[in-house]
Amino acid sequence: PFAPGGATDIMARVVSKRLGEILGQTLVIDNKPGGNTALGADLVAKAPSDGYTLLFTNDATFVLNPILSPQLSYSVARDFAPVATVAYLNLAMVVSSNLPVNNMAEMVAWTQAKSGTISYGSYGVGSQAHIMGEMYKKLTQTDIVHVPYKGSAPAVADVIGGQVVFTFPAIPTIQGFVQAGKVKVLAISGDKRSPLMPQVPTFTEVGQKDLNIGAWYAFLAPAQTPPAVVARLNAAVATMLSSQEFVDQQLVPQGMSAMSMTPQQFGQHIKTETDRMTRIIQLSGAKVD
Repeated sequence: PFAPGGATDIMARVVSKRLGEILGQTLVIDNKPGGNTALGADLVAKAPSDGYTLLFTNDATFVLNPILSPQLSYSVARDFAPVATVAYLNLAMVVSSNLPVNNMAEMVAWTQAKSGTISYGSYGVGSQAHIMGEMYKKLTQTDIVHVPYKGSAPAVADVIGGQVVFTFPAIPTIQGFVQAGKVKVLAISGDKRSPLMPQVPTFTEVGQKDLNIGAWYAFLAPAQTPPAVVARLNAAVATMLSSQEFVDQQLVPQGMSAMSMTPQQFGQHIKTETDRMTRIIQLSGAKVD
């Protein structure tokens, strides 16, 4: 449910190529962007339950959207069968190198001193970065303007240019800028540090566990897809993720780590994350209208 050329599209193509080899079939990518992923999700929800039409997306579709937009045309519980999780993507808090802060404690103090005069960028209303920005406002008890962009790259460009103060991109998006000395990374999401930037602490390490929001990618099938078909697809994903070569060459460079679960574990994870993100979204006050 994303446009061609974006991070999810690239990930889908990498994964589909390897899964096709494992399953002995060609997997075709059909990009259906729109409605903050709702358009593509709705199409899959209404597709035949034969295992030949799958939804590859991130948690915005099956966790965030249902919380932020209860009037969605699809219901995760009613319309989808969880198939397999694939990967977790770390998101980083990034500021310009010109900003006089070097860690989260200094950033919080600086933000509080500048309350009412600064803004942050996200890659869209209702995105993970939007929720993280609103949560940061709540945690620091400050007034910060949200500026949504059509992607993380333009948001990062405006952080460098000084139009917005911070944003929350994936690490590969900003690696070149870090090396060029244009941005600083204050913290990242995830349970452990990223191998791409092992010097950067996690949000939990710096005492900001409610900013620990990443993106995770997964396959879902239309509801009523036969359990045997779901099990076969899940086994293929598990085989793919069991290859350290695949993880090291395809996931790690994208800022991702392998995330392998059974369909049952995936279904429970959706419920657990929905409960956690409902609390965070309510606390942050993030809205899509």
